[in-house]
Amino acid sequence: MPSERGLAQLAGIHTVLDVLRRVGVPAWLFGGWGLDARIGRITREHGDVEFWVARPYGERSAATLTAAGAVVLDTQPPDESHEFSWDGVSFSTAYFDAHPDGTFGPQGRWSDWVFPAGSFSDSPGHLDGRPVPAMSAAGMLAMKQQFPTLRNGHPWRPKDVRDIATLRELVAPD
Repeated sequence: MPSERGLAQLAGIHTVLDVLRRVGVPAWLFGGWGLDARIGRITREHGDVEFWVARPYGERSAATLTAAGAVVLDTQPPDESHEFSWDGVSFSTAYFDAHPDGTFGPQGRWSDWVFPAGSFSDSPGHLDGRPVPAMSAAGMLAMKQQFPTLRNGHPWRPKDVRDIATLRELVAPD
């Protein structure tokens, strides 16, 4: 059973996705909650909630979330991402671009990150019995594997090593 904080984050995930869906803004969970969505159950406590949004929808997503009640925090370069607080839940929207070769990646400080084709598909994950858009397991694995080598990256934490092992299992062929 998730903690009170975990339940608030879960409710926040559904609220954010519902608000963005109503205005036609696609968003995909990533990070710990994205992994849990791909697994289909909550595996641990999470420090934050993270969504990817395609850059062309960036401004609309921030304006829509703010109009719905989220408070923008002045913590990130707005051309890269926005951090928010809403009913005590912290979350962020980071922006990615599609590349001509079918891969994806962000701009700015993290422009050396490359996500494989298919990272942002229509195949949902599941949280609390509900389908939720989540970055593909292959996309999250690429993110985690590249992180220590990025110019702004840092070494893996113990939870990153565990997540990489889980993601490798999820992407392994049957």
